[in-house]
Amino acid sequence: MARKLKKPVKYTLLWIAGIAGIITLFLLLRTIGLYLMDLYTVLEHNDQQELIEYLSRGSELSGLFTVYVMSILQVVSIILPGILVQMSSALIYGWWKSFIVCWLGFVSGNAIVFVAARIMSKSLTDALHLERRGGWLIRQMNRRDPAYAVALACMVPGIPNGIIPYIAARSKLYLHQFAYAVGASCWIQIVLNCIAGHFLAHGHYIVSLIAILLQIVMLFVVTANREKLLSFHKSR
Repeated sequence: MARKLKKPVKYTLLWIAGIAGIITLFLLLRTIGLYLMDLYTVLEHNDQQELIEYLSRGSELSGLFTVYVMSILQVVSIILPGILVQMSSALIYGWWKSFIVCWLGFVSGNAIVFVAARIMSKSLTDALHLERRGGWLIRQMNRRDPAYAVALACMVPGIPNGIIPYIAARSKLYLHQFAYAVGASCWIQIVLNCIAGHFLAHGHYIVSLIAILLQIVMLFVVTANREKLLSFHKSR
């Protein structure tokens, strides 16, 4: 009799575990989904004060995690402003913590989009009209070292950072090459934005202004000399 009961009990336990797993997964996805929708709404308003208040509600750890997710979202969405997240985070958590988290989030977001775009391939490229929006980058990646072109594109203001992984996914770059190229160049703008936000919060307006001016000068120099920089790399 005991042996006959073993299989039914086993299957019953498996059913219970399966149902519990499905419910847990549903609740987890629902919670994360609502959390992401909330974050996206705050970012979409482009209101720095609203973002600062949102980040200030929880603990420092949860706030920094929120900054990390927001940094991913601003890449995935293409249109959300990264500077808003970076400066707002630095106002609350300081420049170096914000820089690390924003940098990790930005690189992670680019890697996620790169993988997704490679899987979806041509259909996604056509839907986003990338041929028109990223023509210069596409040409440079076809003619020169694609990793170097990606690194330079991260510093060119005419190219929205959010479309770079979509375009790079069409190249022969591996994920680790793409992530390295993004991480090696994006840090400059991110650290300057974080420094500007941090010192703005402490009333050191001159330092904040210098950080912003340095970024503007750097972007101007890179943009004005991007063809020379690409040619120099090719000739090495």
